[in-house]
Amino acid sequence: MLVRSYAHQEWTMLKWIMLFALAGVLTVVFARGLAGANDRRPPTDERARLLREIADWPAAMRVEEDQRPVVEEDITLRVWQTLDTQYHEEFSRAVALWEAIQMPCETEVWKYVALGQCHLANNEVKDAQAALAKAEKLEPKNAVVHYLLGVLRLRQACMAYQWNDAIGLRTTVVVAHASQDVVPSTESMYRLAAMMELEDAITLAPRINLNLAIIPDDRPTASVMPPTVHDLLLAAVATNFVPNSHHMLGDLHLYRGALKQAEHHMDEAVAGGLSVVSGYDKLAREYENAGRHADAMRA
Repeated sequence: MLVRSYAHQEWTMLKWIMLFALAGVLTVVFARGLAGANDRRPPTDERARLLREIADWPAAMRVEEDQRPVVEEDITLRVWQTLDTQYHEEFSRAVALWEAIQMPCETEVWKYVALGQCHLANNEVKDAQAALAKAEKLEPKNAVVHYLLGVLRLRQACMAYQWNDAIGLRTTVVVAHASQDVVPSTESMYRLAAMMELEDAITLAPRINLNLAIIPDDRPTASVMPPTVHDLLLAAVATNFVPNSHHMLGDLHLYRGALKQAEHHMDEAVAGGLSVVSGYDKLAREYENAGRHADAMRA
């Protein structure tokens, strides 16, 4: 009886020892499994970076879909910058900016109109003539082109010599000209050409659409309005080109002795908002010299 009890206790103790040993083995195996799994996982900072990149993927796609052109690539903003430069009379810089802009074919004429005005302001007659010749070729019936050509012809008249058969007092000028393929024009010829250009500018003026965008609607960004013809004329100091044309024509007719035509154009210039006090003063003197005292009083 005692031997059986002792043997039972010994067997129970052996079972508990085996259970503890098995539990230890399982613990070691489980711990090694966790360690291996940790070795196979990326470090904590790499996992966090990967999660951030994954989170940013949808935002990156939205930015790519909604992105707008940068300033250097946006032709509308570049044209606005160029017009602002020209408006502030930085003509040399404006010329460089205009030459770097590729305008749409349907409105390219306005680029050369702006270039012509810049060159005239810098007294660069040859460059102005080249720019305005391109503008006239692109759009022969553009009133502003003819207006600037009239200004150019008057500038050339001031630089030209006169022939003896011209109207007015004759002066003898001895000048040696190098042989050329084209005979240089005289002052009177340039003045006549200026009159023709200015008359065309007045006649064609109603064809000008001041609200026409010089950049098509599909080119600018959604947040920037495209510049119009009126904006370009404002930068080029040519918004009053019709009254100015009448004013210059009044002086040209007065120079030729056509007093009635001179008075008509002076009246039109005044109706356009210009002040031509000096022109009327010269006209009154010419009327007085011609014995037309009533006309002189009116002038």
